[in-house]
Amino acid sequence: MFNTPTGRYLSTAQAGEFLGVTPSRIHRLVRDGFLEVKDTRFYKFGKNYYFDRTDVERLLPRIPEIKRKWQAEEDARLGAKRAAFKRLNAEKKAREYQHVKEQFFLSLEHYPEKSATLLKASFYLYHLNHYAKGGEDYLYDLKEKVLRKFTEKFSAEEGLEILFVEGGQKISLCDSCRQKALKMGLDYIRYKSAYGGCPRCKKRSDYYSLFEFRVRYGEHSFCFHTPYYVARNWINVPSGLPHKTRARGKEEGRAFGRPISEAEAMAVSLEEVIGELERFLGDRPEEG
Repeated sequence: MFNTPTGRYLSTAQAGEFLGVTPSRIHRLVRDGFLEVKDTRFYKFGKNYYFDRTDVERLLPRIPEIKRKWQAEEDARLGAKRAAFKRLNAEKKAREYQHVKEQFFLSLEHYPEKSATLLKASFYLYHLNHYAKGGEDYLYDLKEKVLRKFTEKFSAEEGLEILFVEGGQKISLCDSCRQKALKMGLDYIRYKSAYGGCPRCKKRSDYYSLFEFRVRYGEHSFCFHTPYYVARNWINVPSGLPHKTRARGKEEGRAFGRPISEAEAMAVSLEEVIGELERFLGDRPEEG
């Protein structure tokens, strides 16, 4: 059972946990005028919204009615049969996610304590990635802290491997090269891939390079990425790490991961993800 935190404001995650809805539904409650953002807090990688605790508590009895309204709107948009099938499929997937989650944690009971701790944190970091891709950008601050602790507390013995993934440099074309690209009928990206710019163009080495964190132990494996420029201050010099080169393609960096689905969010709530990772970092007390 979720206990409303003390204090005037609830975060997006806390409000969602209290109301029994996902973060995307919290944002919809705001768009539809049922909930008002009272505070916005800015982080290194994004911003989070906060709501008056009293407003959230007052809204709780209205949630069933609001869900029925959303369901009716979905029925009208998709057709009743298609909408019903979509909801049933989401509920089925949520149960499947819940089962996978339960089996995962049961399996950790047979692993060494330190490896189990790393795998548990990786499980929640995997879902944090999906929430961040789904629009909760501020979570990348927490991801950075977790990966930093990985480097400080774990090694290959527990299942952690860190690689330096060499990417290309960022090129900002000078006016002369921009003109050349236009005359050749090439967009700037294709021109940079083909010719690489000239000495007058601005170039930033390793801009698209990454650190890759591989967590593998027993039957489980996870893989995370963070930009070189984010982690270079707390990871050893890249020359001391295993290297690999990113496949050639677009100069611009590719996005890793996917946005959170409603079914996944129903099985692994954002408040659970944040709480468990903060406990891993020692920033939140263990549950009694």
